[in-house]
Amino acid sequence: MHTLERIYPLKMDERLAADLATLDLHMQRYEFASDSLAGSRVLDMACGCGYGSALLAERHPDKQITGIDIDPEAIAYAQANYQRPNLRYECANAETFTDSAGFDSIVSLETIEHLPDPLRLAKNLVRLLAQGGRIIASVPTTPTLDGNPHHLHDFSPASFARLFGRHGLRPHERFEQIQRWEFSGLFKKSAKKEVRQHRSEGVGNAVLAYYRSHPFYLFRRLWSILRYGPSNRYLTCRFSAD
Repeated sequence: MHTLERIYPLKMDERLAADLATLDLHMQRYEFASDSLAGSRVLDMACGCGYGSALLAERHPDKQITGIDIDPEAIAYAQANYQRPNLRYECANAETFTDSAGFDSIVSLETIEHLPDPLRLAKNLVRLLAQGGRIIASVPTTPTLDGNPHHLHDFSPASFARLFGRHGLRPHERFEQIQRWEFSGLFKKSAKKEVRQHRSEGVGNAVLAYYRSHPFYLFRRLWSILRYGPSNRYLTCRFSAD
């Protein structure tokens, strides 16, 4: 059930330290989001299998949390394993989901880089936002297109800020994370589940294939390594008009 993009904590192999570290990064983002919430109605857009939505619901029993994801299997799993009294899930498209009442806080973590049109998503999130509300969102800020086939866009802190700045929302609190690369098994051709070392095992082969079809992207990767070292970086911000 685990993929490069989906984490199911209840099914994780505790022997895989790199996978646990990746989960910890995700949970830290949700903890930051939890500390940044305001109002009574909260939307978790692209909630996946629900572990983050459940964290928000547990820490804020006074708030109503809504988790949205386009994957019906993920929503079914969330309903079966991460249901809480003040939490509901719905299967819907992040770019077209509607709600007449609006939300005081919207959380959307590691979502924007996956969609064909980030501007469309940002516009819909702002439309769903109640007056005076806030958006807590995150993106990778180092190159990812070579190593993750599910990512369609790269962001810098500046381009991330502009995405919501055009709607009058400015970044306030910031939370930056660094994830050092895991090199073991990076170029394995295949790996059986029982001997896997981490969830991105074998990704190096896809990276080399990407450079063969996108040779100039290699320069972007090399510049990132020179500037930041062999690591991935992520930025989570609270955006609001105030």
